[in-house]
Amino acid sequence: MPTRGDFIRTAIVVGVSALCIGSVQGRVAKQHARVKETSDVHLLPPPKEVVTLSLGYRAALADVLWAHVLVSQGLHTFERRRFDNVADLIDTINELDPEFRDPYLMSDALITIQIGESDRADVDRTRAILERGTRNRPLDPEIWRTAGQFIAFIAPGTYLTDPEERAVWKADGARMLARAAELGGDAGQMGWAAVAGAGILSRQGARDAAIRLLQRTLAVTDDEELRERLQRELAKQIGEEKLDAYRRRQTEMLNLALRDLPFVSKSTLFVLGPPPDPAYCAGGAHADDRRCALTWKAWAATGSEEQR
Repeated sequence: MPTRGDFIRTAIVVGVSALCIGSVQGRVAKQHARVKETSDVHLLPPPKEVVTLSLGYRAALADVLWAHVLVSQGLHTFERRRFDNVADLIDTINELDPEFRDPYLMSDALITIQIGESDRADVDRTRAILERGTRNRPLDPEIWRTAGQFIAFIAPGTYLTDPEERAVWKADGARMLARAAELGGDAGQMGWAAVAGAGILSRQGARDAAIRLLQRTLAVTDDEELRERLQRELAKQIGEEKLDAYRRRQTEMLNLALRDLPFVSKSTLFVLGPPPDPAYCAGGAHADDRRCALTWKAWAATGSEEQR
């Protein structure tokens, strides 16, 4: 059982401790208010070693690090200082979970849109991360669009100074925008990204590539405003006469396909191909006839000169 003396001794210790804390608290508070954190220390080992340290919980650790990135970015912005380690952390997250989508989509904003100006190293790191995203998620149109926009527009217009290098980056970005349009059709901003990419390709002298991009996007879009814009751009490249023939061929293809499959999308129609006439095509006697074509390319090739 505690005695009276134990309580007295405890009270004396607590009182002395309080006096000691009070004697230094003011000075410490002033020093804390005066000292500001100005840089970050990256404490993680290289990404491949972090994978080993995860003990197999790679996706879980990637989630934890991504949450840390988002919270830290907000704190750094509030404190008005740069987040120097963000690119290193994203590299580690990519290594842990290569198919984790969000870090790729937000990398350009997280790395380059910070307090103070970004340098060339930040731009190169951002491009490397975005290109890594296109390799790890090759069928994701949003990642291709994000990469294309940064490489074609943001980096050349904001960070690059050499005209020849700008032209190379714009051409690379335009090809990425073209790939985004191929994968995404007119979903979201994919179709409009195709218009921008075609403009860059045309100015770079890649006229055939620009025409193919416009035609592919025009074939799958259901957006009337975008369709009109694509047709105007295509007319500039191939002329009104050829555009009219292209429109007629597209209309004929759609009418033919929608007659049998009115419930599927345009993209699906172009994947399925033209509907053949089984009875007419049986035996191979009419293999060269348009009604027996198995692909839209073969169907168009067997049309009249006016339709080609």
